[in-house]
Amino acid sequence: MPLSLPPRFLAPMAEFTTPAMRVLCEAHGAARTFTEMVNAEGICRGGEKTLFLLTTFPEERHVWAHLYGPDPERLAEAARIVEGLGRFEGIDLNAGCPVPRIMAQGAGSALLRDLPRFGRVLSEVVKAVRLPVTVKTRLGPNPQVPVWREALRRAEDAGVAAIAFHARFTSQGHAGTVHLDVLREIVAEARIPVYGNGSIIDRPSAEAMAATGVEALLIARAALENPCVFTFDKGDPCALAERHLELELRYRTLAERFSRLRAEASAVLTFRRHLFRYFKGLPGANALRARLMELRTVADVRAAIAAFRNS
Repeated sequence: MPLSLPPRFLAPMAEFTTPAMRVLCEAHGAARTFTEMVNAEGICRGGEKTLFLLTTFPEERHVWAHLYGPDPERLAEAARIVEGLGRFEGIDLNAGCPVPRIMAQGAGSALLRDLPRFGRVLSEVVKAVRLPVTVKTRLGPNPQVPVWREALRRAEDAGVAAIAFHARFTSQGHAGTVHLDVLREIVAEARIPVYGNGSIIDRPSAEAMAATGVEALLIARAALENPCVFTFDKGDPCALAERHLELELRYRTLAERFSRLRAEASAVLTFRRHLFRYFKGLPGANALRARLMELRTVADVRAAIAAFRNS
């Protein structure tokens, strides 16, 4: 009998988990979604482009704001501002991003190099808001410095609602071994819910992570290729691409005031990154990839999808 699986969430991804992607994934089984990473300092300063990253569509039901930054007080203030928007079910804090420009600010995975500050960040944000607060982090800077146990203790002491572990070290980026053995050990020691993340691409990989005892699964890159991955259905790639394009155009129309491009051009430029993923590995995908740069209008994209369907 197949293993009963915990809820599946769409993990936060910079530049990808926009309202368009979130609505699509929620419609296909994502029990929770997250905004892309939003800079706490930009929120505190009232930056319009930063605040726009917190845009939601009315049909979103289970979206959380995903914030990053190095400073406990500024993160707490940003969380208060976000709570005041009344759009989100909770606040999620980033302590796991391995991107050098984020870490250079002392944010993301850099917080694991300063665990007292990591703890203060969590404590200050939890005290600042009534919304539940979670944190997404990693096992440690590298295999020689596994700090997950102290990070877990500080999260518990701060009163966070749950902690999500990308079961890799910062030094691994998004590749290499997913340390399910360590994740199992974390779950056994934890006094708060633990969520699991890392290379969940199908039901077998989801079952393997669920076997560690985590209470939710975070799915990231696999959702870019198939938003139906949350229910492990294959989905119709043409129908998914058409719906995603519609949602993307809607979002880029709202974002037009921040762009040098008109909404249609911006939507098409953005969507070219998505289109090949939907057809990856299918007959005709390479031919489509070769002409992606020729797509200039929404009509061009729709015609390409129709041609792929007919072929």
